[in-house]
Amino acid sequence: MESPISICETQIPLQIHNIDAFTVSYAKSLHPLRDTAQETARCQGLQLDEVKAKLREAEDDLVKALAAKTRKEAKRMALMDAIASAKARVEDLNTSIQEQRTKKQEYAAFISQQSLALAACEEKLNESTEQKDETQEAISWYNRVLGIHVKGGRVLSCEPSLSDTKKLTHELNKTNDLFKFVRVMRKKFQEAMAQGSLVVTTGEHEESAFNSASAPVLSMSSVRSDFLGKENEHQVGPTEGNTKFKKQNIRRRLKSAVLSPGSASSVRQSPRLKGKETEWMNIH
Repeated sequence: MESPISICETQIPLQIHNIDAFTVSYAKSLHPLRDTAQETARCQGLQLDEVKAKLREAEDDLVKALAAKTRKEAKRMALMDAIASAKARVEDLNTSIQEQRTKKQEYAAFISQQSLALAACEEKLNESTEQKDETQEAISWYNRVLGIHVKGGRVLSCEPSLSDTKKLTHELNKTNDLFKFVRVMRKKFQEAMAQGSLVVTTGEHEESAFNSASAPVLSMSSVRSDFLGKENEHQVGPTEGNTKFKKQNIRRRLKSAVLSPGSASSVRQSPRLKGKETEWMNIH
């Protein structure tokens, strides 16, 4: 029998040969697998490049989309701000409109008040004008009745001449009582004509200026009634028996002249009652 050593020595080269054959066959079997792996890796590399390119394109699209979204968001924010500003402006305009309406109402009320005040002033002006016209008419009525001519100036002379005219004009300056002055002058004329004797002062001018105070402004009816009433209170009593009839006659003539202004010309035409021009300074 062969020994185990010899058997092992015989088997070792066979095993080595088998191992080498297996190694060669294994190496030969790995070559297609390597080629397949390389081809697979190359294909996957190409696919990876394509995927990377697509990814880059997707990233570009994403950037563009984000930019568009940002622009749209900015535009939306701008529109929101514009809408808010427009709403605030509308509120301001509504407030301004309310204020303008309030001011318009206030101005309308003020204009209405001023119109009423203007109408009242115009009415007062018309009344003042009417009163002034009535005053001028009253003065002209006194002129027609008493034969006294009124102008801006002084009392120059009076025929027949009467005493105390300077004193009377001085008192008229103080009291501005034109009615009293006219009554006293009328009374003095009546007394002078009733007595039939006059103090003649030819060439003597009693000049006495009086200030520019206006006579009381009354209507014609009040002027005539006041003048007639006070005239009746200051009628002169009879003096002597032989002049009583003459005085009554003159009184009737003067009274008829007062009641009828149209008959004043007959009084002025009387040679005994003829009055020269009497001028008063700034009577109105």
